[in-house]
Amino acid sequence: MNEFEISDSHIERRNFPHHATITIKIDIRKMYEDGSLDNQVMGNRLLSKYGISNKAQVCLSGSSEADCIKILKEKLEKLNG
Repeated sequence: MNEFEISDSHIERRNFPHHATITIKIDIRKMYEDGSLDNQVMGNRLLSKYGISNKAQVCLSGSSEADCIKILKEKLEKLNG
């Protein structure tokens, strides 16, 4: 091992940079006047005219395990409104 290599055994796993991927499935349905939803979900063919599909991914990274999870929680809270 040279001076620029870091051995995994010398640094705890949680102190390494971490990466998180959020995978989202999107269902778009017609809504009726009473607030109920149609059983049929818009497919990718219809969604493609809007330039989207029924799946999405959000990727993020943090300088450590705790930092990555903190950033992840913030993103999820923003998604939830």
